[in-house]
Amino acid sequence: MNLPEILSALAHERPGEQAHARMAPSPKIIPGIEGVHHRPPIPSAVMVLLSPENNDWNLLLIRRSNQGKYHGGQIAFPGGKIEESDPDKQSAALRECQEEIGVSPQHINIVSTLSDIYIPLSNFNITPYVGTIPKMPNFVLSPNEVDEVIPVSLQQILDDRNKTIRTIFRNNHEIKARGYQIGENFIWGATAMIIAELETLLKHEV
Repeated sequence: MNLPEILSALAHERPGEQAHARMAPSPKIIPGIEGVHHRPPIPSAVMVLLSPENNDWNLLLIRRSNQGKYHGGQIAFPGGKIEESDPDKQSAALRECQEEIGVSPQHINIVSTLSDIYIPLSNFNITPYVGTIPKMPNFVLSPNEVDEVIPVSLQQILDDRNKTIRTIFRNNHEIKARGYQIGENFIWGATAMIIAELETLLKHEV
């Protein structure tokens, strides 16, 4: 898939929750244990970063370190909450991308956004920004936040054979986690839900 095709797909109406539901875990939260917050949702942003490599475009995902309170060890997009110093959500996504994997904002071309997604576990309301970079960068990882960068090609994302369901246990409760199995990496939760919307657009299933 080339860049003009990607940009054309991103111009379509967002499927939002309909696409998110394809990869939503069941249950999303454990009733009575998770998802009870006494403050408004925390505005957050992530960078859905695309880089060309081997005649395809790659999503640049990260594996978070195990130091995170809620999502330690999981595969995610670079991103985090909006800070008071951030002029807007897009600036926050660019800042987090530089802080976490060392990609400078001046090298990123923001081409679109995807639908907001709320994460009950952490109380984050996430705005995903889609950006492109001209080539695969030399990453500089934040040692306290990121263990590795995981490039995943769009061809792998669009291949239905890479979709699966795993049983995951959290707080001694069983969760059916829908996700993408890419090699040894299982991508699920909010990250998979965001990718599902991108996949829906790229397949013109809106």
